[in-house]
Amino acid sequence: MKALISPNESFDYKWISSWVQDPQTQVWTPVYSEIFGCQRVAQVEPDNQIFPVAEPLHWVDCPDNCQADAWYFKDGQVFIKPQDAPAPQPVTSGMQTL
Repeated sequence: MKALISPNESFDYKWISSWVQDPQTQVWTPVYSEIFGCQRVAQVEPDNQIFPVAEPLHWVDCPDNCQADAWYFKDGQVFIKPQDAPAPQPVTSGMQTL
């Protein structure tokens, strides 16, 4: 598989990597992580179906499960975009309401 990289579409990717709870208020706050200088994976094609593209667009090898816009290109490799960590669920006391 080949991924079509669009260097003109550079971006920084930010996501919720974890949550922390304030011990006094019990309020949960998201912790953000960020990756700087990503380039867009604009298209993914089988090796035998790629086509010529104008510079600065270029093709790179990628895993079979790579998907356009769900992955990014940085430092010569493609990576899947991290997903937000799920928000913590409220803790129940174990008592049932009838």
